[in-house]
Amino acid sequence: MTRLALTVSFAFVWVAAGLADEGIEFFESKVRPLLVESCLECHGGENAKGGLSLETRADWTRGGRSGPAIIPGDPAESPLIRAVKHDGNNGDNGNRPQIPSRNQCGKLSDAEVAVLIEWVRRGAPDPREAAAPIGGMTGEEARAWWSFQPVRPVEPPMTNDAAWPRNEIDRFVLAEMEKHGLNPASGAEKRMLLRRATFDLTGVPPTPEEVESFVNAETDEAFARVVDRLLDSPAYGQRWARHWLDVARYADYHDANPSARTASCEITEAWRYRDWVVSALNADLPFDQFIRHQIAGDLLSSPSGEDFDPAGLVATTFLSNGVWDRGDADKEKIVSDMVDDNIDIVGKAFLGLTLGCARCHDHKFDPISTEDYYALAGMFYSSHILRELGTKGGEYTMNRVPLVPAVAVAKRNEQVERLGELTSKLEALDKQDPKPPEDDPERRLLVARRDQLALELPPEPPLAMAVQEGGTPGGLFPGIQDVPIHIRGSYARLGPVVPRRLPQFFAGDQQPPITSGSGRRELANWVASPDNPLTARVIVNRVWQWHFGEGLVRTPSNFGKLGERPTHPELLDWLAAKFIEDGCSLKRLHRRIMLSATYQQSSRVPRQQVERDQENRWLGRFGAHRLEAEAIRDAVLFVSGELDMVAGGPAGDDFTIPRRSLYVQTARWDRGSYATLFDAANPDSSTEKRTVSTVAPQSLLLLNHPFAHTQARRLADRLLHDAPQDENARIDRAFLLLFSRPASAGEKGMARKLIASGGQSGWADLAHVLLCSNEFVYID
Repeated sequence: MTRLALTVSFAFVWVAAGLADEGIEFFESKVRPLLVESCLECHGGENAKGGLSLETRADWTRGGRSGPAIIPGDPAESPLIRAVKHDGNNGDNGNRPQIPSRNQCGKLSDAEVAVLIEWVRRGAPDPREAAAPIGGMTGEEARAWWSFQPVRPVEPPMTNDAAWPRNEIDRFVLAEMEKHGLNPASGAEKRMLLRRATFDLTGVPPTPEEVESFVNAETDEAFARVVDRLLDSPAYGQRWARHWLDVARYADYHDANPSARTASCEITEAWRYRDWVVSALNADLPFDQFIRHQIAGDLLSSPSGEDFDPAGLVATTFLSNGVWDRGDADKEKIVSDMVDDNIDIVGKAFLGLTLGCARCHDHKFDPISTEDYYALAGMFYSSHILRELGTKGGEYTMNRVPLVPAVAVAKRNEQVERLGELTSKLEALDKQDPKPPEDDPERRLLVARRDQLALELPPEPPLAMAVQEGGTPGGLFPGIQDVPIHIRGSYARLGPVVPRRLPQFFAGDQQPPITSGSGRRELANWVASPDNPLTARVIVNRVWQWHFGEGLVRTPSNFGKLGERPTHPELLDWLAAKFIEDGCSLKRLHRRIMLSATYQQSSRVPRQQVERDQENRWLGRFGAHRLEAEAIRDAVLFVSGELDMVAGGPAGDDFTIPRRSLYVQTARWDRGSYATLFDAANPDSSTEKRTVSTVAPQSLLLLNHPFAHTQARRLADRLLHDAPQDENARIDRAFLLLFSRPASAGEKGMARKLIASGGQSGWADLAHVLLCSNEFVYID
């Protein structure tokens, strides 16, 4: 090629590149905004009208049912241009694509049409390539999704009413109320506020003495001191543990009948996890540590730095107390279901993600691929919950781990072996003929050694259903290893192996390889990281829901595409950022929420305001709600003076025992219990929010069950003891115990009539009526 030809060639390339750059700039500045504003609402996505999508160059080149929409360089022959010009003379017998605009099929302006004509004349430059989807989202869509963006510090907004807010929470809430033309409710009356807070944090009502002390307190700090007192109560951990156990799909047993339980596979040590949750909450264990303990507690050092941490072992019962078919003849399916259960519960409980939906195919809605699922599955396949899979059709054996160091276990085993040897020698000696006398020197020495060793022998160590490293013995993946994709979720059809890692969209594609251990430690650290955009938002939203009845996000276990968006996104981010700043302290979060004017509102507002916000999304009042099953039962026992507040230990199998409901068994196979009747969580799945039903059997149980009658008589005895001389004082005492207020004059009159008509059982009748009242089982 001559020098002249080469120069001309380079010049041509340079000019062409320049024109291309100008074309792309024209598209980005003029055409893309026009398409987004006027076209893509109808001609975008899977259900584009006429089959024509304008989202990418490939889409409009392929065209819709009428063929390609654009002929680059030829506006006159491009169906798109004829359509937006509403040019009926198109030579296609009227079968032209109809392109609706933002005016619902009205014409674009002349200037907008001119932009499209010029774009096509330039060759329709379009840099948009079809985005490779990540699960159910494109990368751009996923990056823009609200819950996947980093938690950001937010400045509380200014409000027109500067007097109402007590803290920053109120400024966010009031700003939305003002935007929607609402006013906050007045403050709750002090008696009702104390009853609300006491039930809220401890699950039992305040005593009359606590009520009177708060009512008579004149300082502004009185309620703050109440909140601190309640958070310091051991009852706080018992109350709030039950909330978390709903999410954790907790059960005490599979079978409600003690005599029918199979020892090898029954979850007899589950109660240790329940007690660990209570202790962790009472100690205000930072939530990031709470997470790490439950996912990888067996891999953590103790707080004192020792390698062995019994609390960490117990905490992993979060994973082993799951839901699967334990008697399935297909043992590999059991293991596969265990892995799926673990992935699902970690996703829902901590991240608000339905990770389990990617088991058989890419997630249909969220940026989670099947590869992501099996990258996580490798971590759980590389851990084991079972000691033995068992025979086909038989039961498996749970993995039970001693809660003492291995050295102590080995020492005890040696002692047991030595004790057995001494016992055998004694038996052999006694079998001699003639049998040695009792005072035989050799025999006396053996007896002394045996008895001394028996005294020194420690009791059998307690056990926990802990998860441990290494795959299930006898299973398809018995070691620590990466696993292949299970095609359509079946272990019998295996695809390519996926290295263990974290979900790629969230954790990035430059993750360091997992070269040792199952990977659960890495998973726990990522979930608990302050940089994870989901974790803090999810737990802050759960705590808000458990205080108010509804979360700022009303789908608390689904922050993905199918979940609801937050009603107050800035408030959610502010709370999440403060939560992280406070060292992930749940107690500080409780305090911040409860000291707000939002929490301290009355539930009573004018009917007009209720009609304007029937679901109370803008928080212009406190939402009255019924107590949960456990709180109703505990309150009955509490006011009768019978409630046993002793903590911990295995659950009882009789709901009439006086222990707190937390310590009355939840059996996975029993759906006919008192707790189920009053809408307790279903332990067969993670429960994000309990349903509330009102059905006749609830009333019939409270009216007729011997438990209700017994507690009514005990309450009557208590009233006669507390106020033996004064009938009016006795009635007031009943109302103070049950409702945290004295009786009105009219109520006293009705009570006296009921007592008189009941004869010797009059006071028990009154107690029974009050226990069955709505006011007793509702928080106002």
